[in-house]
Amino acid sequence: MIRLSTATDVLAAIPAMLGFVPVQSIVAILVGESDTDNAPRVILAARYDADTDVSSVAYQLCGIAVREQATGAVLTAVVGGPDASAALDNMAMLGDGLEAHGARVMMSLHAAEIVEGAQWVNLETLERGAVPDPSTSAVTATMVAEGRSIETTRAAIAARYGIAAEADPRPAREAFHEQGHDFPGVTITELAAVARSREIPSADLAARVGMVAAASPQLRDALLSLAHYGAAEAHAAMLLVANQLRGVARVQTLTAAGLFAYLDGRGTEAGIAFEVARETADTAPEADTGLLDLLDIALQNGIHPHAVAELVTIGVDVAQKLGVEFD
Repeated sequence: MIRLSTATDVLAAIPAMLGFVPVQSIVAILVGESDTDNAPRVILAARYDADTDVSSVAYQLCGIAVREQATGAVLTAVVGGPDASAALDNMAMLGDGLEAHGARVMMSLHAAEIVEGAQWVNLETLERGAVPDPSTSAVTATMVAEGRSIETTRAAIAARYGIAAEADPRPAREAFHEQGHDFPGVTITELAAVARSREIPSADLAARVGMVAAASPQLRDALLSLAHYGAAEAHAAMLLVANQLRGVARVQTLTAAGLFAYLDGRGTEAGIAFEVARETADTAPEADTGLLDLLDIALQNGIHPHAVAELVTIGVDVAQKLGVEFD
C-alpha cells in the first residue's frame, strides 16, 4: 500500500511512481477508498507537460476519475522560472474539473524540481518545506526490490528503445525454409526459454521472432504468450528483440513490448513503446496497427492492466496450436 499522507510523502514517491524524475510537469495522482484499511488506494499516477492543453487533459482525467470512482486527487506542479505561473493556472483548472466530478483535491503542491533540498509549497494550506531524498522513500525501496529502475529523465527511458545493430535476416530465412510449418512454434519456444532465464536474445533469434511477428496478426498474438512466464521477463526479452529489427517487425515487437510493460504496471514505459511503434509505423504503412491502437486507447484512458491481460490468454491458445508447450 502506497501511503501519501503528507507533502513530503508525495514528492518523495513521485519519481518511483512514474519511473523517472519529472521536469516542467504537472503530476496527477488519483486515489480512492481502500478495501483493507483507512489509507487511500492509489488509482493512477499520470504526468503531463506543464504547458499542456488543460481542457483535453481534464476531460481524459475526469473520465478516469468517474469510472474508477476516485474520491480524491493530489496535484503537483514541478516547474520553475517564468513558466510556473501558467503551469499553476493549468493545475488549478485541472483541480476544478476533478472537484466537479467528485474527486476532492487533497493537496496542490508546487516545487521547481524534485531533488533533495528543493523548496515546495502546498497551495491549499501555504505550508512549506524541503523535498526529501526521493531515493530513500518507501515507494522507491519497494520499486527497487521489485527490480525496477528509476531514471533521471523520461528521455533516459526512451533511449532504451533506440535501434541497435540490425539483425541479419538471412539465417532466419534459412531456418524458415528448413523448419516449414514448425518455424513459428520453434521460435516462440526458444524465445520463451531465453526470457525465463533472463538471457539476451541472439541476433539470429531476434530476426526469427521478427519474421513471426510480421507474418500475420495471429502469429504476432502468439508472441504475447511470452507473458505467461512473467510480464517483466517478457518485456526485457521482447525489447531486446525489437531493438534489432526494422519496419513491420519492429512495429509488432514494440507493440508486444509495450503490452508487457503495461501488464507489469509501468505505464510510462508502455507509452514510450507505443510512441516509438507509432513512429515506426509511419514509415511502414503496410503494418497492421490494430493491436497498437487498442492498447494506446486503453493506456490513455487509464484502463487497469487486468483488463488487457486476456490478450495473453489468447496468445497462449494460439501458441499452443503452433505446438508450443507451457508449464
